[in-house]
Amino acid sequence: MTFICRSVYGEKATELPERTNEMAGVYARQCVELAKDLGIRSIDIWSAMQEAEDCDGLHLTPEGNVVVYQEVIRVFNDAWLSAAEMPYDFPHHSEIDGKNPEKAFQQRCI
Repeated sequence: MTFICRSVYGEKATELPERTNEMAGVYARQCVELAKDLGIRSIDIWSAMQEAEDCDGLHLTPEGNVVVYQEVIRVFNDAWLSAAEMPYDFPHHSEIDGKNPEKAFQQRCI
């Protein structure tokens, strides 16, 4: 049992981990259902992660990053959006000078 469990729940703390893939799935399904009820698009990353090898559904691995990218692009395409044509809110990381980072943000955001 972790210290945080004991400090939050006291004697009622269980020996089970607080965060499990199963509980993440419950939460993810509720988020997708809420988005559906609100009529907004959502991305069910958790379900996609379950189908991917070397992904546990909770942590992004290199393979997990590919899954996220593919799902985001799929939803964009379904909505007739093109990521390549969308404007950046912030400068691309290649435009940021490590010695003077604020310069890139001033040029982009003003």
